[in-house]
Amino acid sequence: MKQFLLTAFALFLFTLNTQAQCPPGRYYDKIYGAKTNTAVLYGSNKNYLGNQQSLYMDIYEPQGDNFARRPLIILAFGGSFTSGVRQSPDMLVLCDEFAKRGYVTATIDYRIGKENGDDTAMYKAVIRGLQDMNAAIRFFYKDVYTQNKYRIDTTQIFVGGTSAGGFIGLNSVYYIPLFSRPTNDDLLNTLVDMGGMLNGSGNEGYSNKVKGVVNLSGGILDTIWIQPNSPILVSVHGTADETVPFYYDSIKGITDIKARFFGSGDIAVRCANIGHNCATRPFYGADHVPFVLPSTPYLPPSKQYMDSTIWFLRDFLSANTVCDPALVSVQETELPLPLSVLPTYSDDLIQVFSHHDKPVLVNIYRLDGKLLLSERLNPEQVLNLRKEKTGAGLFVLEMLDAENHAYKRTEKVVFY
Repeated sequence: MKQFLLTAFALFLFTLNTQAQCPPGRYYDKIYGAKTNTAVLYGSNKNYLGNQQSLYMDIYEPQGDNFARRPLIILAFGGSFTSGVRQSPDMLVLCDEFAKRGYVTATIDYRIGKENGDDTAMYKAVIRGLQDMNAAIRFFYKDVYTQNKYRIDTTQIFVGGTSAGGFIGLNSVYYIPLFSRPTNDDLLNTLVDMGGMLNGSGNEGYSNKVKGVVNLSGGILDTIWIQPNSPILVSVHGTADETVPFYYDSIKGITDIKARFFGSGDIAVRCANIGHNCATRPFYGADHVPFVLPSTPYLPPSKQYMDSTIWFLRDFLSANTVCDPALVSVQETELPLPLSVLPTYSDDLIQVFSHHDKPVLVNIYRLDGKLLLSERLNPEQVLNLRKEKTGAGLFVLEMLDAENHAYKRTEKVVFY
């Protein structure tokens, strides 16, 4: 395997801010493969039994992506704060889908279980989830300032999840203690008893600021917390949800009237009233998390709801994700891509010959990282690259298998 860093002055980190300079389809189409880092330790804290619990996450990255700063989506599973695992099928599907679109994604552990069935115990369970989500956010901020292994753009972090995970995203991001209704006194007292939602679970001292929330059938204790300058929000929710109601009501398993929450329907009304950037996809007639649980015979199957969920999230997130094609140093690797580049130095024409049995994507970058050309090369075809298209200079020729970008080769080419 060969490796090179491009020229003495190619520190190659640059900032561009127009979508046109990004690879076609980034954040919208599945143009990458996905590689997974499993069981990454991000923190620990005491569970409801008083025992110290280690907290892990699985991190998905777009394979073959050379951006220096990538947007991040952190998701938490559902399960009423009493059950569930980070490997929940919906979490795995969503993390994989959006990693292939150019996001770094993560599905996290959080502490589940509660002491008993009263509201205070439920509030404690929710707060433990909020503390753990904030520790997960801080984990990535810490990484940026230390190892920078995951190359996260901290201005583009989205958090949330399914059901209980939606609660975690909504209430951790929007909570404003001074803007709480009197009926929320139990929550305020419980927060004080537990040291707040930011403390504990690890990575203290780093920021927990995010750009937006992904709410999949969750609820918020008070919609007044959503302010015009708040993080943006995208929601999906069944209108006939009997577990987490679409509109203000009590949550199944919480009997005290003070423990009522506002669902996605109320959130949409609040956003419309204040002109905030929110999008809500109601699944009419559907019950709780229809993209996970089987539907009644007269409703679409869960896969169709999942497809609709992915497309709705894709449209909102891609429209609200700034494409920043800053590149890391490019590595040349010898991988099983049967291609020939002849010649690599020319005053007019360089040809790429494909002997591969699948389509190949060929990208040409300037040394400052600007994408000049992106062409699809079909099996047994020849791609003609001419100096008139790029001008003179040293360029990086990147070749990827077009289906999932699992294999990559790079070459230096020169037009003189």
